[in-house]
Amino acid sequence: MKKDEATKPEQSLEGEGSYSATRKYNKHLGDAIEGGDLEAGADAARRALEGAEGEDLERAAQQAKQGPKGRAGGGATPQNK
Repeated sequence: MKKDEATKPEQSLEGEGSYSATRKYNKHLGDAIEGGDLEAGADAARRALEGAEGEDLERAAQQAKQGPKGRAGGGATPQNK
């Protein structure tokens, strides 16, 4: 064990770069890929976009591309300026 590791306190509060959330995401993504259910998920998404909720989903996608409201810079990115 390194000297720094012995004295480093356990960090319970994580910021935007959350290591535990990244590990959880990567595990679930790997499970989905290994499980082979990607095609079924893609088909379900395609049907949802083409179905009754398609307009709502499209609107939500556009809002997500705009970024968070009330944030410095207004959520504008070089792609959507």
